[in-house]
Amino acid sequence: MIIKGWLLMSYLIDVLESCIRGALILYLCNDAIVLKSKYTRQGKYIFFLLFVVWGLWLSNSEWLRSILYGNEKDIERSSIGIVKVALMMIYCFLLMEVFYEGSRLLKFYLVLLFETIIELSRFGVHCFWSLGINAYINGLSEWMLEGKIDIDKFTFLINQVENVGLTLLVLLYTAISFVTIRAIRKYRKEMQDVSRQGILFLMISPAVGMAFGITLRCIFYNRNGMQIDFLYDKYKGMYVIVPVMAFLCVLSIVYSTKVYEELMLAQEEKSSLLFYKQQLTDMTGHVQEMERLYDGIRAVRHDMGNYIADMEQLLGLEMQQSELEDSTEANDSTEANDSAREEAKKYLYHMKAALDGMTIRYSTGNPVTDVITNRKYRECEKDDIGFDCDFIYPEELGIEAFDLGILLNNALDNAIEACKKCDGRIKSNIRIHSYIKGRMFFLRVENSCNGEAVIYSQDRELKTTKEDEWLHGIGLKNMRNVVDRYYGTMSHEVRDNVFYLTVMLQGKNV
Repeated sequence: MIIKGWLLMSYLIDVLESCIRGALILYLCNDAIVLKSKYTRQGKYIFFLLFVVWGLWLSNSEWLRSILYGNEKDIERSSIGIVKVALMMIYCFLLMEVFYEGSRLLKFYLVLLFETIIELSRFGVHCFWSLGINAYINGLSEWMLEGKIDIDKFTFLINQVENVGLTLLVLLYTAISFVTIRAIRKYRKEMQDVSRQGILFLMISPAVGMAFGITLRCIFYNRNGMQIDFLYDKYKGMYVIVPVMAFLCVLSIVYSTKVYEELMLAQEEKSSLLFYKQQLTDMTGHVQEMERLYDGIRAVRHDMGNYIADMEQLLGLEMQQSELEDSTEANDSTEANDSAREEAKKYLYHMKAALDGMTIRYSTGNPVTDVITNRKYRECEKDDIGFDCDFIYPEELGIEAFDLGILLNNALDNAIEACKKCDGRIKSNIRIHSYIKGRMFFLRVENSCNGEAVIYSQDRELKTTKEDEWLHGIGLKNMRNVVDRYYGTMSHEVRDNVFYLTVMLQGKNV
């Protein structure tokens, strides 16, 4: 009965350990990778159940034990445990491959990270646990030798301390694992957008930690006949070195995650500064272009009187030639008349060209948005893209023209790019519409597109289709920054090869 009770208690400890580890790996994967659409409802529960079952099988399978240890009842050397660690990693990776989306490199990194944290946490507390258990057993042995307890009581207490000690060991190392994973989640951004180089950088610290754990498993203990050579017994200093090294590895994993996150934030800030610098350059260009237009208009108005006088002289010359038709030869008269008409036509053509260059097709109520909409119109005209605009600047709402310029510039740049990529079956058109409702300003940009080419991230956010995503994706991020600054929203949808972008901003003025 005692043996059966001990086996049952040991099995319950294995169940507890497998359940906690299953919960920890789900906690690590949460937000890092996304479940496949067909597993969104029950996937986590099935993943957890399969993980727990596999963990119990690894701990209690007689078949696996016979393969690893042969007919020996006791484990000959600690290095055999590496096989179980490898089997757990392979199985966990296969589970992620079945249930989760994302790159295989990312999944392998998460599996390696999880198993490394578990290994290091276990080795970090094992020495203290071992000291406590050995001290208690030595105390019981002295009591038995002194006759204070009999052999049955001694055996019962040994079994009890093993069960309690194993439970305590599981709770301690899983608690440390939880704290570590929680710290990593605090510093880690969403892993779906991490580049291949970023994952490889993050993988260095877990790989070093796993190498340290494998080294310890190779030398932790070895059986020589009836004697077991423990690392701690041979080298007492290992009671200090092992936990210190284990926790240093854990800290390096957490710190490398923090460093990577800071590097990414610095890169985003650098990209944002680069983008705002470009925006400032664009705005300076807008102002200069507006000044050029106004100067041109003033010059045309100033010279209009001279233009009219010149036209009158040309037309007067034509009239004089008509009056002299009867007194001169017909051929000479027709020649002079045609010459005057040609000169008049050329003059009118150059006047029209000059005026067209000064014309503002769309008047939005603000010089900045005037320049942007008219410049984009001319770009569309060159590329044979239809352009329609009824955008009106909401002056009464106190929305900065610079902020609206960021929205218009990026939205229209993306729209023009999408229209250029349309095949011949889709007619390219762009339409800008805006309206005010209460304190809300709405901007809607519609453009033709190849609907199948629109790329989304796993959280249904738009992604750039250009290379150097870290740079070109900044336009969308800055649009979101403007929207957030005015407590607004930005939504998009694709219907019948038309992309609809809708932006809502709250006005600052009541």
